[in-house]
Amino acid sequence: MKKQLAMLLTAAVVMGLSACGSSDTATESSAAGAESAGTAETEAAGDAEASESGSDTAAQGDQVLRVVQPNDPGTFEPGRTDEQSYQRIVQQIYDTLTRFDQNGEVVPSLAESWEMLDETHWQFNLREGVKFSDGSDFTANDVLFTIRHNIEENLPNAHYNMIDIDNCTAEDDHTVILALKYPCVTLPNHLANGQCVIASEKAYEEFGGDYINGAAVGTGAYKLVSYTQGDMIKLTANEYYWKADEGKPYIKDVEMRVIASTDASATEAKTGAYDILIGTNTREFENIEATDGMHMELTPTAKTIYLLMNCKKAPMDDVRVREAFARAIDIKTTVELAYGSTGRPAEAFITPGILGSNSETYKKYFGEGRDIETAKALLAEAGYADGIDLEITVESPDTQRCDMAEAMQAQVAEAGINLSINKMDYATIKEYLSQGNHQICIYGFTANTMEADGFLNQLQPGSDALNRIGYDNQEFFDRYQEGCAEPDREARGQIWEDCLEMLMEDYVAVPLSHYQLHVAVNDRIEGYWAPQDYEELFYEDFSIKAE
Repeated sequence: MKKQLAMLLTAAVVMGLSACGSSDTATESSAAGAESAGTAETEAAGDAEASESGSDTAAQGDQVLRVVQPNDPGTFEPGRTDEQSYQRIVQQIYDTLTRFDQNGEVVPSLAESWEMLDETHWQFNLREGVKFSDGSDFTANDVLFTIRHNIEENLPNAHYNMIDIDNCTAEDDHTVILALKYPCVTLPNHLANGQCVIASEKAYEEFGGDYINGAAVGTGAYKLVSYTQGDMIKLTANEYYWKADEGKPYIKDVEMRVIASTDASATEAKTGAYDILIGTNTREFENIEATDGMHMELTPTAKTIYLLMNCKKAPMDDVRVREAFARAIDIKTTVELAYGSTGRPAEAFITPGILGSNSETYKKYFGEGRDIETAKALLAEAGYADGIDLEITVESPDTQRCDMAEAMQAQVAEAGINLSINKMDYATIKEYLSQGNHQICIYGFTANTMEADGFLNQLQPGSDALNRIGYDNQEFFDRYQEGCAEPDREARGQIWEDCLEMLMEDYVAVPLSHYQLHVAVNDRIEGYWAPQDYEELFYEDFSIKAE
C-alpha cells in the first residue's frame, strides 16, 4: 500500500527520539581502459540472491538503479570533501574500516575487530581475502597510505586530525596499529565516516593519483565506469566484492545523474523515471507522494542546520553583534517557512538523543525566542545604534536555505540590520567559506560519530571547517581533548555538553533545524534504508522487485 506523507513524518519523529552546486562543464572523463573501471557488461561475481527483506526480488541481470543527486563530485578521491552528497558517491566505490548499522551501532567492515592497546594506540585486525576492484589484494599498507595521503595533502578530513601517522605501523598484511596524538576512545566511530574510505596505493601510483582516470579503485560494491562532469556517474558491480557471496550488490549497475536544483529534482521525481532522488524541494513532497509509483522516505539524521557567525570577520568579531543577530530572528517561523511540515525547528544545539545534547542548556540561550528590543540594545552598545550592514552567504541551488535567508532578511530589518544575501553555487561556496571570507552563512554540521565529538572535532585546529566559524578558544580545544580521553560515557557526555555551551555562550552558531534526510523513492525499490550518522545510502542493499 502506498505510504502517506503524514505517516512518514510521524514515523521519522518517533525514530529520531528513539534512536537517540553542480559544474557547468560537460567534459566527459571515462574510466574505460583502466583495469579498475571495467565496463557495463562486466558480470558481478556470484548469483544474485533474494533481498534481505525476504521479498521476491529479480536477479541482477541488466538492472539499473537510476539516482538523482544534488552535487557533482569533481573527483573520486577519498577525503577530498566533507560533504554528505560526495560521500554517498565514494562509498559505493570504497569501504571504511568500520560502519554504522541500522541501529546506530558501530560494526565491522574492512576491519573485523579492533582494540585499544593503550591510550594512544589502537590495533585494527583487517578482513582477510579482500580484493580491490582491479583484483589486487587489500592490505594494511593501503590503510596507512590512505590516511597519510589525507594528512599530507591537508584534505578536509577532521577524523584524521588526532592520528600520528609517522608512528602508525603495519604489523603484517592484516594488522595495522594506529597511533594517536592524543587519546580518543571513540576512534572506531570516527573511522566509520565516509571521509575515511580506503583507497588502493597500487592504483594511485599506477595512474599518477588521477582519481578521474583510473586511480578510483576500491573494495566497495561498485566500480567506476564513466563520469561526465556536471551530468552523470556510471558504476557497475565489482566482481571482486567481498560480499559477493551474499549476492551483493543486488542491482548490477548504477547511474547517478547530477541535478543541483531542488525544484528540478522534484520535477524529475514526478516523472517516475528515477528510482532514488535526493535533494528534492520539500514543498513538493505531497505532490511526489501523490505520483503513481513514487513515495517519500524521511529519516532523522545527526545533522543540524546552523546559522554560522564568522568570529574573525568584522563586525561579527564582536559577540554583541552576533547575539543581536541571533535575538532578531524567529527560528521556528523561519524553519517552517522553508521546510513546511517536514521541518524540525531546533530543540537543542545538536540533534536530541546524541550524546552531549541538552535541551535545557539550549533553552538558556535560545529559549526566549525573538527579542527585537534586546537586539537593538546590543547593537547600540556595540556602536551601531543607527543600524548595520551585514551579509549572509547561502548555496544558490538549495531552495530551503535561500528561503531561510530571505526570511531572516525581513526579520532582522526590524532591529536595524540591513542584510544582503550572497548566493553562490556549490563549487564556489565551498572555497569561499573555507577561506573564511563570509560574515554569516547557513551550513550543516553532523554529529557523525553519534556523539557530540563528531560535530566538535570538525571545529578543532587543523580542520578546514573551523574557518566557517573562526572560533579561536583554547579552553574549548582543551576541553574537547579531555572528552576524547574520557572512557566513562556519562562523564564524556558532560564534557561534550560543556563544549557545546561554550559555542552557545559566545553565539558562534545558532541551531536552526534538525535535518531529516528526504528521499523520493520509486515503489519498485526494496530494502531502502538510510543510516542516521552521515546520511549515507548503501546501494548494495537495495533491490528491484520482480516484474
